Amino acid sequence: MQQVLFRIPPWSDNGLPIYGFGFMMVVALYASVILAGHRAQKEGIPKETLWDLAIWLFVFGIVGARITFMIQYREQFSSIWEFFQIWKGGLVFYGSAIGGVVGYFLGHHFVFRKRGVSSWQLADIVAPSVALGLCIGRFGCLLNGCCFGNVACAQCPAIHFPVSSPAFQALHRQLVRAGSETVAGFLMSEHAADPRTVGVVQPGSPAAQAGLQTGDVIVKVDDIPPNGRAESTLASLLVKDTPRGKKDVYLTVERAGQETALPPLRPRSIGLHPTQIYESITMLLVFLLLLAFHPFRPRIGSVMVMLMLTYAVHRFLNEMLRNDTDPVRFDMTLSQNGSVLVLVAGLAIGLWLWKKGCRPAAVPAAA
Repeated sequence: MQQVLFRIPPWSDNGLPIYGFGFMMVVALYASVILAGHRAQKEGIPKETLWDLAIWLFVFGIVGARITFMIQYREQFSSIWEFFQIWKGGLVFYGSAIGGVVGYFLGHHFVFRKRGVSSWQLADIVAPSVALGLCIGRFGCLLNGCCFGNVACAQCPAIHFPVSSPAFQALHRQLVRAGSETVAGFLMSEHAADPRTVGVVQPGSPAAQAGLQTGDVIVKVDDIPPNGRAESTLASLLVKDTPRGKKDVYLTVERAGQETALPPLRPRSIGLHPTQIYESITMLLVFLLLLAFHPFRPRIGSVMVMLMLTYAVHRFLNEMLRNDTDPVRFDMTLSQNGSVLVLVAGLAIGLWLWKKGCRPAAVPAAA
């Protein structure tokens, strides 16, 4: 995970941060539009039309995705102005899809219908780009540490996130409060006269790697003297106002009557299902499937239907591994409910296209 990819200028710690999430969103947008423009030209549609379409879809898609996120996670926002801090993460794909549909219909009304462009033809052109954008975009989620999975089983692939990630801030805090996990591999002594005394250090943990020892008295956490129990103080410091990109915590301990500054302590979350990687892999496979399916589509619009069906099934299953969303209706998350609706809509549209849709024009045989 790398929330801050680099800074401008790169040699300054106070330079302009370039966030991994925002950077990958830009890469996803450009890759998707370039692909769609290339495919449009092969269909006889000027690529400029796709660039115009991209603006409508992008603007309204971002608005829809951000509004949905702020509704779903409204407790995380203290000001409406945080709506514009998109580069820090916080987008919901189904909200983006709804916003994109609204943007398309507005664009069609004001622009595209005058150019005689078929909506279903555009849908088939755009569908692989959507899958590619999701594939790339989820790497932005991975860099940011959002859209994280639940605790992984011992035999499952797992990924660990640092202190500044949403994964650590949310799930790790829950586990620490429940007593299911230590903050960074150590526990405070319950019997020492000084409550800041370390009681147990887990072998191989970040605390052990930083040189923390049983009997050490924690006198500073990031240069802040702990008040009360050092364990709860450390947990509080890690989950409140943690700067983006922060990975290290600095402890100063009293050992043998002398204060010692330990090497950087790098707490990490417990192993979580890498749901971001799962989605990137799945969307890459869907992208390749859509490209292969396009020459054999029975009706114009079938490629978009294929995207709707495959993504709905994937997202429903992937949500079962995620831990960043709570059930909202029918004991399912918001995205699972959305997946069911998209699956039903995809089946209905596919049936309608089969009965009423247009067949693709035959490709002339080479002379």
